[in-house]
Amino acid sequence: MHTSKSTLKSRFFPKLFSIPLICWTIFFLVVMLIPDDPGEEPLTWLDFFEATLFFTVIWFIISFMIAFIVNKIRKPVPDTPMPTAQTNIERSANDKCLYTCETVMNVDEYKKMVHYFPQTYWAFVMRGTILNIIFTLIIANISTLPYIALIFFVICQIFIMILYKKRLEHYAEKAYNSLQKREVSDTEFHIYFYDNYLIRRSTHQTKEVYYSIIETCIETDTHFYIKFGQRNVILIPKAVCDASLIDFIRKKFSNSGKYMNANPDSMDMKQYRHTYFIKAGMILLFILTLFSLFTASWSVTLVDTIHPQHGLNAVKNTWVFWCWLPIPILSIVLGFKYNHAGFKCTKNIVAGFIIGILLAVYGSFCLFPTFSEDYRQIYAYEPYIDADLPENGELDIQDWGTFFDDDKTDYVIANAYYDGEDVDTFVDSIETSKNWILSTQIKSELKILLPSQFHAGNQIYYSVYNKTTNEYNQIPDKTGEYEIYAMYYDVANNLLSIHTFTYSYIN
Repeated sequence: MHTSKSTLKSRFFPKLFSIPLICWTIFFLVVMLIPDDPGEEPLTWLDFFEATLFFTVIWFIISFMIAFIVNKIRKPVPDTPMPTAQTNIERSANDKCLYTCETVMNVDEYKKMVHYFPQTYWAFVMRGTILNIIFTLIIANISTLPYIALIFFVICQIFIMILYKKRLEHYAEKAYNSLQKREVSDTEFHIYFYDNYLIRRSTHQTKEVYYSIIETCIETDTHFYIKFGQRNVILIPKAVCDASLIDFIRKKFSNSGKYMNANPDSMDMKQYRHTYFIKAGMILLFILTLFSLFTASWSVTLVDTIHPQHGLNAVKNTWVFWCWLPIPILSIVLGFKYNHAGFKCTKNIVAGFIIGILLAVYGSFCLFPTFSEDYRQIYAYEPYIDADLPENGELDIQDWGTFFDDDKTDYVIANAYYDGEDVDTFVDSIETSKNWILSTQIKSELKILLPSQFHAGNQIYYSVYNKTTNEYNQIPDKTGEYEIYAMYYDVANNLLSIHTFTYSYIN
């Protein structure tokens, strides 16, 4: 609970959560103000609130997970104030230098150092995230489906995090070279150690650093890294230190709880003060990882109620599976981290990979091509439907060739899905039309013209139009090939299905 509160109160989380949320809100408002195309269903304020609420919940989960990782792997800077001027006067008069050493920060040392301070990694990730947000807004403006932009963002963000993790030293080298080119960073330093502070002196700068404001001291097999402030790190190679100075540094920071031994042979659970919390947290994360697959499936169902898809287009909403990927990814990252420290977290790594792969695969179904078409194409069939078509709906068109019945070729299916509130006039026109017949009352001889996929019901109407002879619900008089429009409307499901094919009739 304490970690959750510290994550929410951190400076990183509000920025990560609020900036994309504000961009999304502004974008959606702009979309609402843009005039709708003819036949396009206008966005309502209800659509705005539903979409914004959905995006807020999903992005809160994602941003919280990212902020949780950052907060977990770094400690807060102590709120110890800098000593007053009077303290400086007393120090100058009474203190004496205990130890001194020289150090050089070159590009190789800089690349080694960034591995011990994740803040550098997350700084790179934030740059990539800003670019990702910009490109996502462009995609959202181009795409007719806003959710495509969210899919694009999730995929790119995962790619960005993996890229900077794998290429961290490469980008660290570029950052170092940039600093040197601008001449804003020195490379050679003299370090002077006093009892309560140290002095770092270079060609252009002298800095007094009190031990009380130092955030952490990390010891590796070759170096000490002393961090203070947001981006300040003092590099001390052990090779230039005598045994007494090494012992002084260890004792000075061990006593204040700021010392961490990063040697591979020394990494153990003793470095963590709240081992019980870590164990309980990893068990909880393991359970959440297992259940994330089921909650993702439930989320797809929830999105289907908000933005319903029909027929073979149901896979369009499977992108929701990707929104749950941060949980198994977090399980993997923390699993490796704490497994290396001696905690038993293998189950987190295994579950993270298995569930993560399943979520990624299921989510990728949304990339499969679908049969969705512009609803306005339904008006090409209007002369043969003999009913008042609704103005809005969803349409898919499937070209099957001779996939179904052997005597029916050039087979095309057009399915139109409607909202229950928009079909009253359409249903009335079907019920009063002489060319539409209740499926349970159709003549038996006419059934040879019906596709095998048709099924009868008390709320299903049939209409068979022979375009070649310009007749409805009639058997041809002679042998030949006929262009048939076999149609049915399912009142219960608000589905209009139009099957067009060439029928080989033998008298």
